[in-house]
Amino acid sequence: MSAPIVNGDNASSQFLNHLTSYPVVSDSISTFKSNPYGKKSISLADHGYHHLIAPFIPYAQRPYGYVKPYVAKADSIADGGLAKVDSTFPIVKEDSQKIKSSVIEIAFLPFRLAGSSKDYVYNTYTDEYQKCGGDGLICGGKAVITTSLVVTSDSLSWLGSLLAKKKQQSKEVAKEAKEKANN
Repeated sequence: MSAPIVNGDNASSQFLNHLTSYPVVSDSISTFKSNPYGKKSISLADHGYHHLIAPFIPYAQRPYGYVKPYVAKADSIADGGLAKVDSTFPIVKEDSQKIKSSVIEIAFLPFRLAGSSKDYVYNTYTDEYQKCGGDGLICGGKAVITTSLVVTSDSLSWLGSLLAKKKQQSKEVAKEAKEKANN
């Protein structure tokens, strides 16, 4: 589809140009165009445009002249919104494969954490069972109890170190805020 000429201007959109500059969007458009169903959809839409809408474009020139400034302002606001998206989520400017791998990595994070936690608890239990020095129900019971104590101790030490870091960060922020207030 070619862009219609309205009031002597080619229709263009900062928003659409900005949106199609994202690798994910441009790759999606390319994939859609290369798909047989996508090609057929584009062909039907183009045919419909040329036979149903294009004949009425000359009649819309005068009304479009009235709304053109509002359309331009809406386009500018939408482009500003995409600029905000760019600054807030810089990953949208990355390659499609990098975004895909990041999403997969985040999606499977709980499974990886659960697997590593299970391995940690199992290895701790095995170590404690070997330290008991025997076989049977009593050694297994001792190993379960000491494993729970070791895991709890490790968890609390991790939590303590995390809270110590956050406490230090909050002290620094408070100090900076106090210095700003004094200046």
